[in-house]
Amino acid sequence: MDNKNLILAVVFSLLVTLGWFKFLEMKYPNRAVSPGPSAGAQASTPPVTLDQPSSMSAPTIKPVVTTAGLSGALSVRIGDLAMSFQPQGASIVSYLYPGPLGDVELILDPTPGFFATWPELTFEWASEDKRRPAFEAIHPTGVKIRKEFAFADLGELHSLRITLTNPGSAPATLKDWAVEVGPGLGTVESEVGENASLWSAVAYHTPAGESKPELENLEATDKAEQIQTPWLWAGVGNRYFLAALFQPKNRELGNIVHGAQLKMTRGRGMLGGEKMTEEKAPWLGIAVKPITLAAGQTMVLDMPFYFGPKGYTHLKTLGVGLEDSVSFGWFKDIGRFTLNVLHYFHGFTNNWGWAILFLTVCLQVVMFPLTYKQYKSMAIMKKIQPEVTRVQQKWKSDPTRMQKEMMAVYKKHGANPLGGCLPLVFQMPVFVALFNMLRGAWELHGAPWMFWVQDLSAKDPYYILPIVMGGTMFVQNKLNPQPGGDPNQQKMMQYMPVIMTFMFLRFPSGLVLYWLTNSLLGFATQTMIKRQMEA
Repeated sequence: MDNKNLILAVVFSLLVTLGWFKFLEMKYPNRAVSPGPSAGAQASTPPVTLDQPSSMSAPTIKPVVTTAGLSGALSVRIGDLAMSFQPQGASIVSYLYPGPLGDVELILDPTPGFFATWPELTFEWASEDKRRPAFEAIHPTGVKIRKEFAFADLGELHSLRITLTNPGSAPATLKDWAVEVGPGLGTVESEVGENASLWSAVAYHTPAGESKPELENLEATDKAEQIQTPWLWAGVGNRYFLAALFQPKNRELGNIVHGAQLKMTRGRGMLGGEKMTEEKAPWLGIAVKPITLAAGQTMVLDMPFYFGPKGYTHLKTLGVGLEDSVSFGWFKDIGRFTLNVLHYFHGFTNNWGWAILFLTVCLQVVMFPLTYKQYKSMAIMKKIQPEVTRVQQKWKSDPTRMQKEMMAVYKKHGANPLGGCLPLVFQMPVFVALFNMLRGAWELHGAPWMFWVQDLSAKDPYYILPIVMGGTMFVQNKLNPQPGGDPNQQKMMQYMPVIMTFMFLRFPSGLVLYWLTNSLLGFATQTMIKRQMEA
């Protein structure tokens, strides 16, 4: 075991600890919500099966008066996408995304549902095209409201069209209404235990004083807060999925309002098993500016929306900034570059596991000069350790002379005390970027490698990879022990393989595969340099 593994272990331990054990304890947001039926209520309306669609290109939010959840919801299937719509507010209360390992329910709380508007109104089914679910209602002002959903292919931008018509003989004004997204967002089964800690409301807007839009993670506050800057899209997301609503091209809707609600969520305990915990679920809404319609006037609001997985490479092709919602951590440029390289290797291996192995080997080749310099410096320091120890003992009563004599020893043998650490400083950003990239890559979800590893985004079902990884670190520690040093540090190094093994037991198999391959290659390089120095 060497300093490299120690520093990496400490850094990654901190990252994992912060990610896994961040529990939030806050109050309900200051937003009135009447209790609705449980999420497990059955829809009373018979399901309707629709045809596969073709591809398509400062007011406050009004408190929700009542919501019905799944009670009375209308089930709709368009191709592989299954949904349920709630007539109250004409919102989506169930959205089963067809993932590679089965359908994933993305709506955890159907009250009031995603893209809800006027939840106090009961809309009637009014679809003229079976590929476009549509609902109509009459507002107390007399305005006729039509909500029409148009769904494109999976992973593409869909559309919500709201048509407002004033059939009366006098002007009518709609005020204090909103389009809501959230609270919370569902995820794949392997991510359930961490989902609540990864929720966030996000806004792609242009901050004050800036000229270009950028992504901002919005704070999950008890009390609703507004963002009064120009925005392109906003929504809620987690590690793997995103629900985002876009600004209409023909009219500026209004300000983004965001907050959080306490919700009971299903999770996993540290030692396994399921448990129910109360977590802060972020919600987000667009507080629409008052709209006044003249007698006989009709206004159409076309709002694109995205509701699906956060595959960085695919989202980037949409060209609307959705790819910024994929988190790569501190070194995002490096993470994005390595993901592109991973896609390149997948192009000719057609297997994400082998692509990870090729990527790891290439990184080791690129970094070999730094790695060689690091291990060579460590080997020299180990070789001259007895001489350094004698100098320390001889001049321990004279620190100044001791430092001078030690520097003479280093100069004599061409050793650099920092030579083993400096190369690691340059390598660390790459390792951290890869850690974050592999941890959150949607491309690995449901992707098999070989034999027992059939999902690189989930933990190894038999814990073979993390155990082999820990065994490799143990052997490396025994064959290449750290010379001299603090006894406490030596003891910590002995236990580090065990600590790392337990840490990686629940990590995605793809991440463990990378770390195992990297450790094996590092061990081989270190052994080669050691033999060269001893020859």
